[in-house]
Amino acid sequence: MSQLLESITVRATDSIDTVLRCQSSAVDRGLPAGIVIVSDSENQVEGVITDGDIRRALIKDISRAHKLTAADLMTQNPITFPDTFSYRQIIDALPQRLSERGRRSRKFLGKVLMVNEKNQATRVINYHELWEQRVASHRHVVVLGLGYVGLTLALELSREGFRVTGVDVSQDRIAKLKNNESYVHEIGLPELLRDQLNRNFFPTTQMPEDGDVFIVSVGTPVLQESESGIPKPQLSQITSAATMVGKSLKPGSLVILRSTVPVGCTRDIVIPILEQTSELKAGRDFHVSFAPERTVEGKALRELRTLPQVIGGINKDSVEATAALFRDLTPMLVRVDSLESAELVKLINNTFRDLVFSYANQLAQIGAHFNIDVVDVIRAANHGYPRDKVPLPSPGVGGPCLTKDPYIMHEVSKRAGIESTLFLQGRVINESMCGTVADSLLEKLKSQGYDSGNTKILACGLAFKGEPETGDLRSSTGAEIALDLKARGWNVVGHDPVASAEDIRQIGLEAAEFDDAIGEAAVLLVLNNHRFYRNLDIAKFVRQMPERPIIFDTWHIFEPDLILDSKPCTYMGLGFTRSSLDHTDP
Repeated sequence: MSQLLESITVRATDSIDTVLRCQSSAVDRGLPAGIVIVSDSENQVEGVITDGDIRRALIKDISRAHKLTAADLMTQNPITFPDTFSYRQIIDALPQRLSERGRRSRKFLGKVLMVNEKNQATRVINYHELWEQRVASHRHVVVLGLGYVGLTLALELSREGFRVTGVDVSQDRIAKLKNNESYVHEIGLPELLRDQLNRNFFPTTQMPEDGDVFIVSVGTPVLQESESGIPKPQLSQITSAATMVGKSLKPGSLVILRSTVPVGCTRDIVIPILEQTSELKAGRDFHVSFAPERTVEGKALRELRTLPQVIGGINKDSVEATAALFRDLTPMLVRVDSLESAELVKLINNTFRDLVFSYANQLAQIGAHFNIDVVDVIRAANHGYPRDKVPLPSPGVGGPCLTKDPYIMHEVSKRAGIESTLFLQGRVINESMCGTVADSLLEKLKSQGYDSGNTKILACGLAFKGEPETGDLRSSTGAEIALDLKARGWNVVGHDPVASAEDIRQIGLEAAEFDDAIGEAAVLLVLNNHRFYRNLDIAKFVRQMPERPIIFDTWHIFEPDLILDSKPCTYMGLGFTRSSLDHTDP
């Protein structure tokens, strides 16, 4: 039993004064008011005491009120549910449990007690929470934007029993979904799509007429600004989606924004469009909230159910309406004070990650000047040190979020009167890594006498990250490096364990099978940390390569000595080079 529940728990022999003190302290401790738990010496539930129980006991015999104990007041063997039950399971089971107790229990039930396998109380749920969930479960959820964020959320809500219409302007996406084809790589997603399609999930290019919960998860790209040269957020998809939603709003509707936007966008841009288009008033006629998506590609389905869901709203009712939707999906809801606070949460998470990665990448650039294995140095600095673990460097930081959110945060900072920002400087460092990697490889190739016409480079790991795995080539630093080398006249072929050969060809590279290409490659360039590469018998494959090969391990996933001992070759990491050619270091 938690310490919080202990504060509203008494023994059967405790006096009515003790019961009343426990009851009055519940609200101050953030617990549901109006209930006291009665348990034995092993914390097993014996009964509960409500306001009504106390009133009835006093009315029955006011003269002996001072002698009453918890045993005189309590309802024995109260209705309880296993704490493993979801809200939906409770809702489904509750009518039968109430029926077993008779009409009086149905009238006065206000709290639901959750217990563990030992019949010890673990949680108290207000009945109105269950009612909210019951209402929400019968609502029609419309998800606008079926990219990675929207599709995963739509299918998870479908799994929970919500009727979900997924809307996207791309006819190609909708056609694939209707044909049971997923266009994003996510473990478990194809099976979930197959299970929910035309059952609870309905993809379409048209807005349905009867939607009442609208979740906006469209893209917010950044585009280069001609004057400053700094990318700025583009909100055309947001404004278009808001207009579509506004035309479908009716009293009682709920609008949830999930796209990454500048702070203030929901209140200053989206709400005016919704109000003008619908002729309704936000916060009075319909609810508006911001609930940022923070899942990672490759683990989205799991993280939708395990990560805390942050919610900010135009008012408290909007927050609670959103909480009713997400409550059965994730175990923890974090309410923040405003729409702006919730918008900032998403920006904080992503810009902080980009910034700390830039620190490690600048260390790699420093290490290059001194030919220092900065990965070993960082590991030494982290070893046994209890504070502030430094991340390892990488060949840049890619992906659709971390490459744009710092620019959105920079724009937010400018609105606050801050012109020079860490967010922008971190992005500059991370973007410079692509050129650093390409330049250092070309310098080594030329120093060893290679020419572009007769040298094949096998670029491996083209998705923007390897772990958790994804096939997403958007904003991939690996793909950028490979294409840069190709543009400079070198023969580059690409391999990725997840991205399809078609996707690799679409970005402008020849796709290759690893086993087939390695024997002809003078350079093995590893650009992400997918386990496929970690699990290679790398010494065997190095021996298959032509004489004097170069292995550029930008993620430090191989042991340098293992490679250098396999045959005369050059091993390159971020910031350092080792060679076993003629058994001398460069």
